Amino acid sequence: MMIPRIPKKTVRRLIAAEGYLELGMPRQALRELDKVKDPGSLTASYSFLRGESLKRAGRYSEAIQPLQYAADLLPIPHSQLPWKSLGACYRESGQNDLAETAEKTADEIASEANIHLRFEPLGEQFNPVVHHKVHLTISLEPVQEAEESDFDENAFLENETEETEDFGIDPEGDYDV
Repeated sequence: MMIPRIPKKTVRRLIAAEGYLELGMPRQALRELDKVKDPGSLTASYSFLRGESLKRAGRYSEAIQPLQYAADLLPIPHSQLPWKSLGACYRESGQNDLAETAEKTADEIASEANIHLRFEPLGEQFNPVVHHKVHLTISLEPVQEAEESDFDENAFLENETEETEDFGIDPEGDYDV
């Protein structure tokens, strides 16, 4: 089975958008997401980031569609956050019945997966803090040495010409720290 390649630029833009959200900069996150041409297999993450960015920018009605898409695509327990955000967007849009349904769905996912979110204030934004229990069983078996393969660890990312910005920093410079 061939795994589709994800362009490096797409991955960088999603990471940048997530960083902007963590810094409370939803408009900058949206600018990064607007530059993504095709998120490919990262569509669920892209949709969640887009919906969350719109929500944090106060554009609740616009955030509903991408959050709903992310909630539908992401497996349990990862779909809990989009459902929580959906509840907030529905409530802010005056759709209280849908808000209750979305919040109830998020709570059911949490109880099934034994995940409990609490939101702690960080400035004006709220960050989820996840607590969950995981039980792992690991068994180790001796491995026979395999022949060297032609596997390229960068095979999942396309080689692209990188766009660079000049920030006035010489990457080769010798700086005293």
